[in-house]
Amino acid sequence: MTSSAPTHRYTVRSHVESTGLTCSPSVARHIDRLARPYLSLEPGPCPPGAWEVVADTEPPASALPETVTAQGEASVRYAVDRTRRTLYHLAPGGEAWVTQSLLRATRAIHRSAASRQGMLFLHAGLVELDGRGVALVGGSRAGKTTFVMASVLHGAGVMVCNDDVSLTAEPQGSGVLGVGWPRSVSVRLDTLDLLFGREAARAALSSLTHPANQTLGSLRESGVEEHGTALIYPWEYADLLDTRIGRSATVDAIVHLSLADDPSETGATDVPPAERAGLLERHVLGLPNKHLNIFGHAPDDATADRTRDALAALPTFRFRYAFEDASREVERLAGHLRARVPAPTRSPEHRLTGRAAPAGPGRHR
Repeated sequence: MTSSAPTHRYTVRSHVESTGLTCSPSVARHIDRLARPYLSLEPGPCPPGAWEVVADTEPPASALPETVTAQGEASVRYAVDRTRRTLYHLAPGGEAWVTQSLLRATRAIHRSAASRQGMLFLHAGLVELDGRGVALVGGSRAGKTTFVMASVLHGAGVMVCNDDVSLTAEPQGSGVLGVGWPRSVSVRLDTLDLLFGREAARAALSSLTHPANQTLGSLRESGVEEHGTALIYPWEYADLLDTRIGRSATVDAIVHLSLADDPSETGATDVPPAERAGLLERHVLGLPNKHLNIFGHAPDDATADRTRDALAALPTFRFRYAFEDASREVERLAGHLRARVPAPTRSPEHRLTGRAAPAGPGRHR
């Protein structure tokens, strides 16, 4: 559990919270790279009373065990000391897993704080598509990741998040702000083949650094993931697609996305105002995190309800597309939105904020 490497203290900040981090400088550099542009890391202790996430430190005997087991991944073990508001990483060892474990725990604390403040978590990607902030709503296997990646490669899109966005109504009815989080992108292997070609896709897979990629192949072998899957960190995503990533964006339209079984089913249709709230509610996440919902996340209902009302007032569409035609379908949806959603009058810097790509290993500052 412990190593001989010296540890240092850092503060991690988001738009909702500040937390502490104690780890080696090498792990801190990796976390800084993985967290940008969503979270910032700086040297020095966190504010008094903030939660801290710690590595390479023996927890007190009173700390309680907490285990995270994600499908296809190694189990990650923590110890939680609520009195000291400290979460200790215990296992697995190795720098890659320590980095992943500390980032996951830090993200969970910040997302729990966002939930307490009334931010609504939606099972949706958020992309700036042809100048408009578009929330792509849908469950697992709805085609969100493929469509977002295709839009970026098409030159029309900038990703803010891939799978779960936090949303809040801005003051004075000035719109809804969507904020992304530092999560790896789970992408189907056949999506990589479709967008890049088999040879380039294999090369991309061999360069990925998320430690779970060493074991995710078991999901395909067992039939759980028919097409296979890989996890891509944000900076790897930026490098692979030669793009930049946005921290947040104002939402101009909502699109309920799904894959079509037949070409005749493709296309966009309007969602009537009376159906929008109910359709959206199916994809609101009850918990802010897949794991580690142990920090208190009971929401401010009044704020969350204002966000629901603001979202239901936005132009809303259903869009079905053929997987194999993803790149062409991006322009089809963009054209539909151009015709139905007024162009934003906000300046570019107010449409998409924090537009920055996490630097790859060779470019890290």
